Amino acid sequence: MANLYYFIIFSLIFLVMTQSPDDIYEELFQDVQRSRIFPDSKTFCDVTPRQLSPNQILEIYRKEKTNPTFDLSSFVSEHFIVPNTISIEKGNWTIEEHCHKLWPLLTRTATKGNTFSSFIEVPYPFVVPGGRFGEFYYWDTYFTMLGLVRSNKTELLNNMLENFAYLIRTIGHIPNGNRYYFIGRSQPPFFVLMTELLGKTDKYKNELELEYEFWMKKRSITLDDGTILNRYYDDLGHKPRPEAFREDVETAQKANDPNAYVHLRAAAESGWDFSSRWMDDENDLSTIRTANILPVDLNCLLYHLELALGKTTEAERRRQAIQKYMWSNELEFFTDYNFIEKKQTNHLTLAGLFPLWLNVSTMDQAKQVARQIESLFLRDGGVVTTLSKESTQQWDSPNGWAPLQYVAYRALLQTEGYETLARTIRQRWMSLNERVFKETGKMMEKYDVANINKPAGGGEYKTQDGFGWTNGVYLEMLHDQQTES
Repeated sequence: MANLYYFIIFSLIFLVMTQSPDDIYEELFQDVQRSRIFPDSKTFCDVTPRQLSPNQILEIYRKEKTNPTFDLSSFVSEHFIVPNTISIEKGNWTIEEHCHKLWPLLTRTATKGNTFSSFIEVPYPFVVPGGRFGEFYYWDTYFTMLGLVRSNKTELLNNMLENFAYLIRTIGHIPNGNRYYFIGRSQPPFFVLMTELLGKTDKYKNELELEYEFWMKKRSITLDDGTILNRYYDDLGHKPRPEAFREDVETAQKANDPNAYVHLRAAAESGWDFSSRWMDDENDLSTIRTANILPVDLNCLLYHLELALGKTTEAERRRQAIQKYMWSNELEFFTDYNFIEKKQTNHLTLAGLFPLWLNVSTMDQAKQVARQIESLFLRDGGVVTTLSKESTQQWDSPNGWAPLQYVAYRALLQTEGYETLARTIRQRWMSLNERVFKETGKMMEKYDVANINKPAGGGEYKTQDGFGWTNGVYLEMLHDQQTES
């Protein structure tokens, strides 16, 4: 306990002293990002200095950059250590064995020592997704934990809960991921579901209260009739995301909206970065309006958190508000609500299944949604994320993502008369995972569920392999399948 106490004190000091890399390196950071030295804008965010401090490097840069022979790429190589991506080698084992074997390869420890790393240090080991993602992510972790339960990784599961509790106590919320450039935003509040997974909700009641306070103080909107609902946002929304600096600058320049950076960052907090769900024009990212939208999935998660905290009055008010503002009799579906335009967005997405999964919907509504899922969303490899036909964003059709396949499966499994549809989605998703694994020896971040012979695409970076939440959901579904047979 003494070691943990000193770790917390050290980390609090560290938290105050450390900044995001765009703040630390100032114009050097911007010049590197604009120069396209690294194809991925995230790479320079995760570098560490070789020997000199950031101030010393910045001072040298300001002196040398005007030299006619100055080469920025060589300067970066001389002064920084570039992180390696996580590569998973193909082995001679089954997909189930592969998923179990991946956990040690994806387990990391943010150790003390490098004062100028972008890592937010946490006291215990954790699991990262894989590929370009060398840190843990908030909502990813819940779905990863599903698989860790099936792999009997009890100590690691408890460590990850402790890490999140530590972040809530020290920062006031769980950031998007444990990097300082993520500190202005969170992600979908799954911590309560993580505590329930391990039967430890009572143990973390104080931290759950603190998280609830964060969402209610910093992410709530009061509508004209006094209804309070929540949105995604980012407290640092006045500037581009460091890990997507170049892309955000280009989008903001095209946008006719002074809040473009706010909307982009808010979408990153949602986990759906990016999707036509947030856009006025599904073919144009510059029309993104995330911070104007009250998302149905977020508000269902907060409803569940309110119930867990015994806030029954608040939960009932939220349930009624979701029914009033997010249920469409015409569409027979739950959608998001744009509080600026004072109307539903009418985007049909898999977020509309959260009211079924978390018991906000009536059974009649659940059946209506299920019919729409079967007729509009079901594909050979599972269910598509949205029905967009023009978007090139990764959280759109034809892509499917493990967390949303899991939510769809669970939501429909508890909908009377649609248990077979739920198992069909499970079988098609698992079969797609298995086919790709047989061909590549890898589990992927996302999949093309409509064209199952094609790799998934879209987004700001290439499809990553690893992959934490895909492994977790596969093992959980496999457990269900084996239990039934």
